[in-house]
Amino acid sequence: MKNLIIVGAGGFGREVYGYAQDMPECGREWQLKGFLDDNPQALEGVDDIRHPILSPIREYHPTSDDLFANGIGQPGIRKELVNIVLSKGAVFTNLIHPSVYIGRNVKMGTGCVLAPNVVLTADALIGDHVCLNVGTCIGHDARLGNYIQTSNLCDITGYVSIKEGVSMGSRSTILPSLTVGEWAKVGPGSIVVNNVDPHTTVMGNPAKRLPAS
Repeated sequence: MKNLIIVGAGGFGREVYGYAQDMPECGREWQLKGFLDDNPQALEGVDDIRHPILSPIREYHPTSDDLFANGIGQPGIRKELVNIVLSKGAVFTNLIHPSVYIGRNVKMGTGCVLAPNVVLTADALIGDHVCLNVGTCIGHDARLGNYIQTSNLCDITGYVSIKEGVSMGSRSTILPSLTVGEWAKVGPGSIVVNNVDPHTTVMGNPAKRLPAS
């Protein structure tokens, strides 16, 4: 049996910990071993988590029995730290909550986290290390790049293309056939009605580009 290690013990990592325990694979294909986190006090005061922080992320050396899951919410930090673990030979798995609906001809990479009540309809393509939070809906023929993060209840409609590293705030929507460029941010509650340029932040209904800070 493999040992599942969650990379990151912050808020999202603790959410992933709960999702993992709901999965039928837990106790059959793998068992929870603990977390990697650079903050040794990350779980301080969290009494219901029985698994420890094993080591800082950069210091852990994977074994052949280890299996890894993403627990880092911010796409840029996730990419940096995941690549460090991957460079040491780590193997990531997908954590897909039992309540997730996956339609026909959906293709998905590795290291993804699909939270409760996520819906992937048909003919969608999901990249590596993508984390879709509670209630996110991915429409038909959508294309999601690597390291994307959605917050709760995001709506990515048909034929949308979202490039690497995009983050979407809760209850944001992207209308059909639009493209959101690399490492862009979509603010909470936003309705995206036009393409979004790479490395920009949009917010509002309709979503408009915010000035660079």
